[in-house]
Amino acid sequence: MEIQAAILCDSATVREGLLHVLGGGINRLYRSELPAPLGVALALLVAFEPEEVDQLHEVHMIVRSPNQRLAEAMGALQAKLPSKMEPGENVVLPLVMPLHNVGTTEFGRHVVQLSIDGGVAMNELHFWVLHPDELALPRPW
Repeated sequence: MEIQAAILCDSATVREGLLHVLGGGINRLYRSELPAPLGVALALLVAFEPEEVDQLHEVHMIVRSPNQRLAEAMGALQAKLPSKMEPGENVVLPLVMPLHNVGTTEFGRHVVQLSIDGGVAMNELHFWVLHPDELALPRPW
């Protein structure tokens, strides 16, 4: 199994096996004052080999700020084998983890750490929480 895609976005939903992402690719969040909610969702696509389907898999997520753990969640997911698969085809399962109400008290680099089945599939997303006054100025080149 592998995490094929993991992106922070404004919003995401799953309908009929499809992942719908709104405002994806966030890597900077601007907050005028802290504490403040992150206000984002995590959208995932997880690919399973046929022999990994129809088994329960443990998902573990941790959200960290520079000096503290902001949130931790564990859950289970299970993909179903379709009635027909092509040779070499994997089962891709979309998943959304809402982080809208997770709050932070620090500016700086934050990370979302993901693991499935104790680290068989792993991913880290880094993003920055910045004050609006820290908008990057254009480079001279």
